[in-house]
Amino acid sequence: MTDQQPERFTEAYPPDGDARVPSGAFLAYAEGKVAPELLQVWRSTGLGFYGEQRIALVDPGVWLPVLTTWLGHDTGTLPAAVTSFGHLYHAGPSGPVQCLDPHFVTNTVVAPDMASFLGEHLPGPSSHLADLEGPRGGARARFGELAEGETYYFDPAIALGGQVSPNTLAKGDGVAEFTRIHAGLRQRRAG
Repeated sequence: MTDQQPERFTEAYPPDGDARVPSGAFLAYAEGKVAPELLQVWRSTGLGFYGEQRIALVDPGVWLPVLTTWLGHDTGTLPAAVTSFGHLYHAGPSGPVQCLDPHFVTNTVVAPDMASFLGEHLPGPSSHLADLEGPRGGARARFGELAEGETYYFDPAIALGGQVSPNTLAKGDGVAEFTRIHAGLRQRRAG
């Protein structure tokens, strides 16, 4: 773990024009609740989209309802970032970074810590950002840029029987889409 890891992230994915450094009160509140490397990026370049909207560093409070809906109230982690296709990365102040994938209904560890996540995983060839380059390009060409809080997705959702296809691409509120998928899954299980 080095201080260079957050810089590797911002070199690979420069902040977009909407990225803004949060208030001093926000940063002070986050101290000790999120990893120091994430706090370092928030302090230097802020929350918002990075890498031409490939990923957004998010306000944990906005995306926390997704984690509590999908994983329960005692996850011990906070939302940190969301890909343009809604993969929600979450972590505690130390320890592993996990990815909640609404498409395939998985939650997996993707990096042992935030420094590795920012400096190695995200810029690496096996991240969701690399995997989603084709669908992201198609979605951007069809729907244009994302607004704050929006993601691209497939409709119907893959988790609910949908297909990965240019014909099923959609764009909308990311938190609402996570909630819709979860409700659909719950309804299916109820029978």
